[in-house]
Amino acid sequence: MKKYFILIFIGILYYSCENMETVVDLNIPESTPVLVLNGILDTDTTVQILISHSVGAFSNEIPNSIDNAEVILYEDDIFLDTLKTNLNNTKNFYFYNSGNYDSIPMHYYESNIKPIKNKNYRIQANHSEYPSVSVNTYIPNDIEIFNIDVDTLTNEDQIGFSFSFIDDSNANNYYRLKLFSACSKEWEEYGEIEIYYYAGYMEFMSNDPSFPNNGIPWDGYTYWGDQVVFSDALFNGEEKNIRLDIETGYFRYEDCDTVNLQFSVFSSDTYSYYNSLENHMDEGPANIFGGEVIPVYSNVQNGLGAVISTNAQMIQIKP
Repeated sequence: MKKYFILIFIGILYYSCENMETVVDLNIPESTPVLVLNGILDTDTTVQILISHSVGAFSNEIPNSIDNAEVILYEDDIFLDTLKTNLNNTKNFYFYNSGNYDSIPMHYYESNIKPIKNKNYRIQANHSEYPSVSVNTYIPNDIEIFNIDVDTLTNEDQIGFSFSFIDDSNANNYYRLKLFSACSKEWEEYGEIEIYYYAGYMEFMSNDPSFPNNGIPWDGYTYWGDQVVFSDALFNGEEKNIRLDIETGYFRYEDCDTVNLQFSVFSSDTYSYYNSLENHMDEGPANIFGGEVIPVYSNVQNGLGAVISTNAQMIQIKP
């Protein structure tokens, strides 16, 4: 009897909600558009910056590339270069709009200068139709890697990889690990030779306490993915040893021509950006079943976006 009562009650509640309608007129002020700067300052590449403009949260307008701004690069507050728009270098950003996929073509502002370590960089953008914006970021120093070890014997389906480094005690440090490989496998099937190639990211697993926890452990690992961002909060100023198990999948170690691990040192604003971006994506859409909206970190003063910096080095696990 109790079960039928609950079902009747839910039916009445659903009927009542379906037949109640409240219209609320909101007077939402229009937001003033600002410049949006995005880019990565990397010691391995020349400077490239994308500039667009913001739109209101309730606007149907689609942002577009701003190609006629004045963009100035400073190093330790000393003028370094004026970036030029390269209309031949187009970057298309795809998005989902009203049931269809669309894209925004963007053009890079470029300089032939490569950022260097232990330097502060400032980028200022001026435009007649928008307030001027600026961003400051710092390229960290190198981190020396030692005690590199590769284990291909313990598990034939995995590559065990470990290395060490000494964390700088004079600063809060932030790191990222990414794994790349190029592999090929050849076998005979029905009298014909088949060859399969793979090049790109590879997944790795770890139980390192400094890595974020993915949730429920999988095969005993607390973290798995093709890249990880972490801080020195648990080992500030100490020697850090990291152990990764690399899932080779269909490929054995001998099938791969190269296996490289990219070890990057981040500035604090770069870590804030990646950390907030991950939290934002983990919360999911902001609907009845979604969580709290987490804003993505921006280091652009008077505008939006993020210009982040990294000092990356490639560790050759298998050269």
